[in-house]
Amino acid sequence: MTEPVTLHFQAPGDAGRATLSVTTVGPNEIEYEVKSGNNRSTGGASGPGQGCLTYLREHGSGNSCGALDPTRPSPQPDAVVIQATTGPNGTALLHIVSP
Repeated sequence: MTEPVTLHFQAPGDAGRATLSVTTVGPNEIEYEVKSGNNRSTGGASGPGQGCLTYLREHGSGNSCGALDPTRPSPQPDAVVIQATTGPNGTALLHIVSP
């Protein structure tokens, strides 16, 4: 992926559909926005070895950003986990893991 894209997926619980919009992607850079019901969360990574995790739950979401390993995150009960990291050779990696 080399340009912005929007993905739709099943949100946790009865929250319906969620939308993940990748707004920026480039060498060692990725930014995104997640919307589910009334919840909205943004995250992004810039620079080698950086990343963000978003935990999307039925009644809320949370982010954690900083130095991250680009390996796929583990599934979490009752949450969709979205991880955006910078990978080898300046790539940007995006993982979506559902329970």
